[in-house]
Amino acid sequence: MGSRRVPSIGGHTLDISTTGIALIVPAIRIGEHYLVANNRRLEVKLDLPVWPVEMGVIPVRYESLEEHEIEIGYLIGARITDMSEEHRSHFNEYILKLLKRKPTM
Repeated sequence: MGSRRVPSIGGHTLDISTTGIALIVPAIRIGEHYLVANNRRLEVKLDLPVWPVEMGVIPVRYESLEEHEIEIGYLIGARITDMSEEHRSHFNEYILKLLKRKPTM
């Protein structure tokens, strides 16, 4: 029995928090399927410095970045819906490290 290959698309984060994530992706659809459609759940794998974490997210908004000079593609804002306890622990630890490094104004 072979495993079914799930279509994927590469991208990077613009912003992350313990409850949500902003992603930059080069396209808004994979084949015939829009990434942001009818509460579509997406599987996201983030390559953090220590090791990757996986999470389920539901996109809540998107916008084309065609007008922007710095980025090309689409910005997707998504709510994190699920993550294993182990991955959640590593993800939260990473967020805390980011917050400690962030300069205060």
